[in-house]
Amino acid sequence: MALLLAYALLLCAFYSGDANLSLFYLHRQDLPLLLTGLGLLAICCWRVAPRPAAWTADWRLALLIGTGLALISWAGHSWILSGYDLSRDEQMASFDTAVFANGSLAAPLPGMWRDHAPALNTMFMYAADPRAAWVSDYLPLNAALRALVGLVVAPAITGPLMTLLGALALWGCARRIWPDSRETAVVALLLYAGSAQVVVTGMTAYAMPAHLALNLCWLWLFLRRRRWADMAALAVGFAAVGLHQPIMHPMFAAPVLFLLLLEKDWRRAALYFVGYAAIGLFWLWWPHWISTLVQVDGAMQQVRDSGYAVRLMNALAAGDGMRMANMIANLARFAAWNHLLLIPLLIAGFLAARRDRLAGALAGGLILTLVTMTVILPYQGHGFGYRYLHGQIGNCILLAVFGWQAIGAETGRWRTLLRRTTCAGALILLPLQLWFAHGFYAPAAAASARIDRSGTDYAVIGESDVPFSADLVINPPRLDGRPIRLLRGGLNPELVGMLCARGSTVAMVEPTLLKPVVDYYGFGKLPDAEEASRDAAARLRVAGCTVTHLR
Repeated sequence: MALLLAYALLLCAFYSGDANLSLFYLHRQDLPLLLTGLGLLAICCWRVAPRPAAWTADWRLALLIGTGLALISWAGHSWILSGYDLSRDEQMASFDTAVFANGSLAAPLPGMWRDHAPALNTMFMYAADPRAAWVSDYLPLNAALRALVGLVVAPAITGPLMTLLGALALWGCARRIWPDSRETAVVALLLYAGSAQVVVTGMTAYAMPAHLALNLCWLWLFLRRRRWADMAALAVGFAAVGLHQPIMHPMFAAPVLFLLLLEKDWRRAALYFVGYAAIGLFWLWWPHWISTLVQVDGAMQQVRDSGYAVRLMNALAAGDGMRMANMIANLARFAAWNHLLLIPLLIAGFLAARRDRLAGALAGGLILTLVTMTVILPYQGHGFGYRYLHGQIGNCILLAVFGWQAIGAETGRWRTLLRRTTCAGALILLPLQLWFAHGFYAPAAAASARIDRSGTDYAVIGESDVPFSADLVINPPRLDGRPIRLLRGGLNPELVGMLCARGSTVAMVEPTLLKPVVDYYGFGKLPDAEEASRDAAARLRVAGCTVTHLR
């Protein structure tokens, strides 16, 4: 922990907080959390009296802890995150949820927008120019799951439900791995409950809570070693691959499936090989098919550019020369948003991985994910903890429990230490983490609410006026909400003429309205934003629009 803190301090010395969002997080949130956590850990280690009695509990503890975490995540979506989707990833999950809830795979665009869709903000959507419809270019099952939940309750309940399912599946995995020890399952649940990354990510629309829950369900089924369980695991694997991005679940499952080859269990290995080959082919075909739904007849060039090979090459070409700095910042953020004892026990678990094949497979999933993301996408952008390692939190916890098992005679003292650090995390660190999360979401959420209250037909926002201001331009799939939000850079003369032909009302979102966002980041205001806004307003007035200014 001290070494990780030293690396974080070095990064802060060499890079300022405005280098990118990962370094901003490190300066503003993660370094204070690491310093506080290390101090708490030192205090908790003071005069540790051993607890000789082992912990014991049954599945009802998993249900209790999982339900408690789910309730916190559910309440936190409104109270902590202001009920707002801040990042484009969250917005696309909610956008696709609305598309699927209407019974379609892509939402049709009205005719006037087919040639001007970029003004509506089509970032992270299937490419088309012109386009007939729009939908995100993520795989669909996270949004489909949210739409399914939305048939009964609000779609925002999906993340909390996945958090609950993750707790139950983690308990089941621990009981399968250590059938003679109930204490190991209790330790696993305490590490899970002490993860602010689990709790706060469960408040969002990200696919990550479902990745974690489905990975743990898959592992529980795999460990049962029954034919019906293997078939069910393949069904779970199909869903897990199709949640968000196709590589996340395979990086978790591949090292575990390699155990079948080591055990020479050729029948099960063949079943999983055939099953995952079919799963992979289906989800690799999916974007090519969906891309045809958003095209105008005859515009097929973009269909060939929608596959994952093109996306991979684009990701590799987008490297910013800060791969290791970003990854160290990601790992520091992961440590800062998880249980105080997770990293120390995880290190012990890595040592145990040399002696246990399953522990080695769990460690292999972590290493494979870290190496892969370092190469293709070291910059994670928005997220709590390290988002791309979220689906592997189960691996981390189970490896930490392997480390717990290796403690031996000192287990009694570690029971006391685990109890202390869990309480310290819940009473001191978690409120601080929730405060950081609220402070990050609140300025943009307040600005978005003000735009909604403008009462105009359209609202125009400069895509670079303040950090991530383009993310304020999010519209419902059917464009049935008002005001329709537009990127200022997309206001070409033809679109301006069409908007103002009927005397539409337009609200210009001025940089002064977004000042709380700049104040939070401390950087990023576009110097000529006011002038660009005045120029756009003048063009709209000349074309016949009634223009107001939101300040």
